[in-house]
Amino acid sequence: MKIAVTGGRGFIGQATLRAADAAGHDVFAFDRPDDILGNLDGLAGADHVIHLAGVLGTSELFDAAEEAITTNVVGTLRVLQWCEAHGAGFTAITMPPVFPSVYTATKICADRLATAWHLAKGVPVSHVRAFNAYGAGQKHGPGHPQKILPTFATEAWHGRPIPIWGDGKQTVDLVHADDIGRMLIEATGHGDDAVFDAGTGIAVSVNELADAIINITGSTGGKLYLPMRAGEIPTHIVAEGEGWDRLDWRPELDWARVEEAVHWYRPA
Repeated sequence: MKIAVTGGRGFIGQATLRAADAAGHDVFAFDRPDDILGNLDGLAGADHVIHLAGVLGTSELFDAAEEAITTNVVGTLRVLQWCEAHGAGFTAITMPPVFPSVYTATKICADRLATAWHLAKGVPVSHVRAFNAYGAGQKHGPGHPQKILPTFATEAWHGRPIPIWGDGKQTVDLVHADDIGRMLIEATGHGDDAVFDAGTGIAVSVNELADAIINITGSTGGKLYLPMRAGEIPTHIVAEGEGWDRLDWRPELDWARVEEAVHWYRPA
């Protein structure tokens, strides 16, 4: 199968390209300057589009709400229309509806559009619900959202306090990017509006993760508790295993992989 991956040069996009190669697919990235809001001719020949391109962020997007809505919602609509016109399948990454944020709102809307295009237009659609992605190479720093593992690891390696928004009792479901990529590729084989949980089903508290990273790095900086940011609330949601019965595997929490990712952020 020939697969186009929008956002293919991003963190999860690159994991998806690797998974597609490993599965023997003909795969290519469709990314800026081939923007999803521009000319979609670069998708030509694709049998299936895995749609990952979008604007990320939580508190950051309150100041860029219109851009996020345009890119994440209108961009998804344009890709769905392309798939309808060219007889291609569509798989997109979504998220649990956990935060009252701009990003969550756009992902819920995009997800519903995909289901609508499946039911009304016959586009083969699958959804991969990603939880807390991590892995080597996840971007960190100015211009990028503050993702939990790179933020914690970077601060710890520099001996600075790990910033924790809230009391740290909220939980995350840590899933390696390679597992998300593999699930996205396998989801392309369904197309009946199925949802696949890309999570482990294991809850890890933010405090537990911070303590593990302090232990890995040997940091003496400790933790710094801060008010929760705009668009965040305490959450305790983990994957419930939707779609796992269709697969012969499931993502698993592997602390060795977590440690490997933490070491990727160690200063040279």
